[in-house]
Amino acid sequence: MATMLRSSSAALRRLLLVSRATYSSFSAVRSTSYRAIPAVASSHRFSGSMLPSSWQPSRTISSVSKLLPEITDPEIESAFKDLMATSWDHIPESVILEAKKAASKETSDVLGQKHLKGLFAAAEACEEFSGTLVSLRMALDDLGGITGENVGPLPAYIQEAVKAAHNRYMTYLNSFGPDETYLRKKVETELGTKMIHLKMRCSGIGSEWGKVSLLGTSGISGSYVELRS
Repeated sequence: MATMLRSSSAALRRLLLVSRATYSSFSAVRSTSYRAIPAVASSHRFSGSMLPSSWQPSRTISSVSKLLPEITDPEIESAFKDLMATSWDHIPESVILEAKKAASKETSDVLGQKHLKGLFAAAEACEEFSGTLVSLRMALDDLGGITGENVGPLPAYIQEAVKAAHNRYMTYLNSFGPDETYLRKKVETELGTKMIHLKMRCSGIGSEWGKVSLLGTSGISGSYVELRS
C-alpha cells in the first residue's frame, strides 16, 4: 500500500493516537446509558489522480421508508424519524433530548421503544467513529502535502490504522440482521463516504476495499461493533 508520506511530527503523533489509543477502545463494551456526544476538502489521490473528496450523499430516508419498523407510539415514532433524518456527524442536542425522553417514557409500545434505543445506540456509535475516520483522513492529508508531492510507502502503524478502520466497518455492516435493512442503509449513508475518502488516498489497497461502494456500505463504531459481532 502506497500513499503520501512526509516528516510531519504533528501528523505522525495524530496517526499514532488514531491507530493505537482510539482503536484499542473499540474492544470495550458499549455503554447502555444515553448521553449527548458533543469537511475538510482535499482533491488529490495518493496515486496522483485528481478526485473530489467533498462529495456528500443526500441524507434522506425516502429510499428506506417502506422498510422502517412499525411504531405505534406517536412520540417514539417522531423521535425515531427525527433521528433517522438528521446527520450523525454531529447529532443536534434537540434530537438527542427528544430520543432520550421517548426512550425512557412509559409506553405500551415496547417493541417500538426497543427500535428507537437501537437506532440511538447506532447514531452515537457512528458519531464517534466518524470523528476517528476524519482524523485519520486529515493525518493522511498532512503526510502527503498540499498537492500530494510527498507520496511514499505508508509506515506500518498507519497501514494498521487503515486496516483496522476497514475491518470494523465491515464487521459492523455484516452484523445487521434481515429486519435491520433501514438501519444498515442509514449507517451506510453516514460512514460510507468517509471510508471512500480513505480509499481514495491509498493506492495498492487490498481487494477487500472493493466492497466499500461510493454510496457507502455501513458504519461502525468501536464498542458497538464489537458487541454486535
